[in-house]
Amino acid sequence: MIVLGLNAFGHDAAAVLLVDGRVVFASSQERYDRARHSAAFPREAAAAALAHAGVEAADLDAVAFPWTRGMARWRKAWHVLRGLPRSRAYFQDPPDSLLPSRQGYLQAMRGLERTLQAEGFDAPLHRIPHHLAHAASAALALPDGTGGILTADGMGEWTTAAMWHADAHELSRGRCAVYPDSPGKAYAAVTQWLGFVPESDEGKTMGLAGYGTRDSEPWAFTHQLLEFNASRLLRIDRRSFGFPWGEARLYGDAFIDALGAARREDEPLRAGDADAALGIQDAVTTWGALVLRALREGFGEEPVGLAGGLFLNCAMNGELLKAGFDVRPFPVAGDAGAAWGAAAEVHRRLTGTAAEPLGSLYLGHAITEAEARAVAEREAMQRHDVDALALEVAKRIAAGEILAVARGRAEFGPRALGNRSVLASPTTTASRDRVNALKGREDWRPLAPIVREEDTRWFEGQVASRYMILTFDATERAKAEIPGVVHVDGTARVQTVAEGENDFVRAVLDALEALGEPPVVINTSLNRRGEPIVNTAEQALTAARAMQLDGVVIGDWIFPTSS
Repeated sequence: MIVLGLNAFGHDAAAVLLVDGRVVFASSQERYDRARHSAAFPREAAAAALAHAGVEAADLDAVAFPWTRGMARWRKAWHVLRGLPRSRAYFQDPPDSLLPSRQGYLQAMRGLERTLQAEGFDAPLHRIPHHLAHAASAALALPDGTGGILTADGMGEWTTAAMWHADAHELSRGRCAVYPDSPGKAYAAVTQWLGFVPESDEGKTMGLAGYGTRDSEPWAFTHQLLEFNASRLLRIDRRSFGFPWGEARLYGDAFIDALGAARREDEPLRAGDADAALGIQDAVTTWGALVLRALREGFGEEPVGLAGGLFLNCAMNGELLKAGFDVRPFPVAGDAGAAWGAAAEVHRRLTGTAAEPLGSLYLGHAITEAEARAVAEREAMQRHDVDALALEVAKRIAAGEILAVARGRAEFGPRALGNRSVLASPTTTASRDRVNALKGREDWRPLAPIVREEDTRWFEGQVASRYMILTFDATERAKAEIPGVVHVDGTARVQTVAEGENDFVRAVLDALEALGEPPVVINTSLNRRGEPIVNTAEQALTAARAMQLDGVVIGDWIFPTSS
């Protein structure tokens, strides 16, 4: 059984290929067309998936898509009618900052069958409701596909959040929230008021929240923007927003009355901005905890899978874990991951068996020896064996160098996990600051550590965190010895590496320890500001040189960054 899962026409287009329930390839389209959060039909990603598996489009048994054809059009139409005249914005403004028009978006969604036929895909198309696709992906992170699930995002058709029960991957939905009561849109509105790009830069809001203080007026205002509702999961203060009426300005006049004018993108951060970020961060975290408590009381079960774009929020996930909930976030929580969930659900329906559980995310383009060698021979570089390479990288990191790494298969999802990464020493904050400067990132943004899974001296309550989707509190030792990966609020977004997960990264950590250094590295994605994470060897060399890093590892070769 070969199933191709696709997300297209909305942000984070992607292709995921399942063969007999096992994911053999997964990639976002942005890695190929180099448009961040690409909304295109994932032509190149799908072609790469088929080529990797050695199959043709004619070999597919099914195509899975995480959106229904109707897209809740009648509910949306009634919502617009009730909101007139203000809701005329639905006919004038684009749906979000990443899509040009609502009409074009809906036409593309409804015309998917024609697009597939034009691209040579004749296999039956199965449309899976959006939040069901998210829930199916979350079930892949649960033992035997059994437990509770919470999905939450901006809007999927009409649903914005839902509770689910999973029994061996069979899903039943409980209470849900519907548009415009949306946790994702409320968070995006604050993101936009802060001068960041909504539906894209929510990670910046999350990072800025670490600098905030509670009980200030900005904190109080954003904290009250949404709240838990026992019967319908969620209520927002609709009067404070513009998005319920289709306005491109997601925040309403109430923001300006309470907080002042929105920050311009090129304007420095102002007093109160971090407090406003912390307010909405606290609001969604408190809401999530109350929903999980209701889920526990209703179904009496844990663990709980989390999926939907809201759960890309590592700080929220970490706080829920710290609060005593056994949460299992699906690491590709956004719409790219919904393509995986849709494919898994279609496989289950067609075969009666569950897809394989979540495993490695090294699922994308492979930098083969031939690809790396082609660049190496042009640059007249010499190859290292893996042990010598890891030792050389460790020595350079210990000496304060910042190195790019592009080896093996690219990671699926928004976070680099060592195969398309920038690595540096965490022993000083100066190293963190230099990484941020070279990447063109804001100097207040935190960077993540990679640690060995069994090495629990650095972070309180650390559990396996393979996908950099959870935060943990740093120990006093970590604050003293590896301050470059400890955020201002005392937390870190940790990636753990167990034996056999990424042998090269493990070897670098072991070599650092042998050199008398902490076996920890700073890890951030290998990409220039505004660009997707690199995919190929050539892109890695170009990006590393443009950022003026100290060197770049491609395959088993180390390259200088001076041309």
